Amino acid sequence: MTRFVQQAYMRINMVASGKMFVANIVPGFIISMFDWNPLFHIVDQMRGAVFVNYFPHHTNWKYPLYVACGLLIIGLMAEFFTTKRASMSWDMGR
Repeated sequence: MTRFVQQAYMRINMVASGKMFVANIVPGFIISMFDWNPLFHIVDQMRGAVFVNYFPHHTNWKYPLYVACGLLIIGLMAEFFTTKRASMSWDMGR
């Protein structure tokens, strides 16, 4: 079951990342479906950096940065929470 979920996530992320289409030529209603994905913004911004004649109009480089910082803060808070409530029995088998 885990393998299936992993495969499904990878395939959905491939389509939702923006690798399959160019964001500047896609209609606005489709852009709104993919705008939540930070990878979509990264791919489009990198296209603008690599190709001289491509200028990203629908994406922002700040959004993936904010998402990464937010997820980092949540991860650090979760680590702090679990280390404070760690049981000595968790390390007994090691």
